[in-house]
Amino acid sequence: MLNLIYNLDLPSGYIIRLIMKLSYFDRIKINSEEISSKYGFYKYPTRPYIFIYLKANKNKRFSLNPLQHQLYEDCQCAYKLLNYIGDSELPSDLDFKQLIEKVKNNEPLQITQDVTQTWDEIKQITLKYIEQTMKGSSAKNVRATINKVSADKPSFDWQAIIKWLKKYHMIDQRGFLNNLDGLEQIRQAIKEQDGKEPDWLKRENLLEQRTLHNQSKGKKTRYLTNSDIGDIRGIPTRNEAEKYFDKIKNDFPLQTWCLVMMMNYGLRNHELHHIEEITSEDEKSSTEFGWVYVAGEWRTKSKFEHWTFPIFPEWIKKYKLKEDFRMNQHLLRKKAKMNIVSAFDKTKTWTGEDPNDRGVCDNNSYLGNWITEQLRAKLPKFRCRIPDAKGVINKEDKPRDIKPYDLRHTWAITVATDKRWSGVSDGEAAMAMGHDLSTHIKHYQRWISSEAIRKKAMSNIKFKDYLD
Repeated sequence: MLNLIYNLDLPSGYIIRLIMKLSYFDRIKINSEEISSKYGFYKYPTRPYIFIYLKANKNKRFSLNPLQHQLYEDCQCAYKLLNYIGDSELPSDLDFKQLIEKVKNNEPLQITQDVTQTWDEIKQITLKYIEQTMKGSSAKNVRATINKVSADKPSFDWQAIIKWLKKYHMIDQRGFLNNLDGLEQIRQAIKEQDGKEPDWLKRENLLEQRTLHNQSKGKKTRYLTNSDIGDIRGIPTRNEAEKYFDKIKNDFPLQTWCLVMMMNYGLRNHELHHIEEITSEDEKSSTEFGWVYVAGEWRTKSKFEHWTFPIFPEWIKKYKLKEDFRMNQHLLRKKAKMNIVSAFDKTKTWTGEDPNDRGVCDNNSYLGNWITEQLRAKLPKFRCRIPDAKGVINKEDKPRDIKPYDLRHTWAITVATDKRWSGVSDGEAAMAMGHDLSTHIKHYQRWISSEAIRKKAMSNIKFKDYLD
């Protein structure tokens, strides 16, 4: 605003008189625009106190009570305070009154972060965490970030972390994203140990940097808005899937078996290598018929071992899922061989001799890529129309290619919307898929229409049962 006034090319005396007509608060508000800060000043016409607000979210405001916007000294104090805060991430329990007193007494200001660990301790916590949750190249990149940041030891402050990020890579470079991924694993490791994320490394701040990286690369941010959802996953109907499977099953029996298993059981690509069998209890007299067991963290991406069930039990016989189980899994393991190493020493091949060593598969990404490449390069195109955020399919849209992993999403959507599975809770579905409830809701429920959610929520509640 000051620049605007000066650009009017008015006499300096007039400019001074114009500025002096402004209130104390208006002047500091104008001057604050020159401060590099994510916060700005705000005042309520009916309230005497000065407020600051988050520029990215104007509904998020903080009162600087007792500072008042009609008092010169208070406005000066507020300006000094905002100048100090700058772009810092404010702790949720920040006591502004204490900071204001320090400003008034000309004491040095310091926003303390509740950090009890050293970087060396955080390094050990995170390495232990990713040992349980990550494998392959992703784990390698994260370890590199952890080693680098723990060696540099930046301050436990978001601005210091940002400075560290930009020290090594431009925001549009892959290395920037790798370091961002590493910081996210640090955040998760600390959260798992302490029960809350650190104030200096909040998820929203990391997501903001990820969005900026994607924008710099011309990428569309996944799951940013409902309008983006239709660009992500292909969700075939049962009829579409059966039509495709029936078309390819004679020429590509192994690949058909793999795809049907993934859609029917909600499996990850690589889990096809690790499942042991399909339960064989009598299908008409037992609820245990047709389930499969999936190993936990030592073999697959799942954090824990789990059982999952078929959404279309009829497919077990139709596509010989159980009948040809051992043959197809044997063939699959020949096409893409598992590399099982010792859980205690990953440089050694797992022998199975030690009952305490269950072995770790360190090439799951390679195993999963085999079926993906088969569908991409060798099999006929598998296409369907993708529903929008409301679950509606526009028949005028062109069909899009389906990826194997899309079939896992299809399982989740089917369980949430098909009447035969109306009694299955989100928690039970999440358990069957081998992840936690929050992950389930975040990645799968967003595909389900509001109407479907309403129907499922109301399906098991009968008010008439409680009425006289």
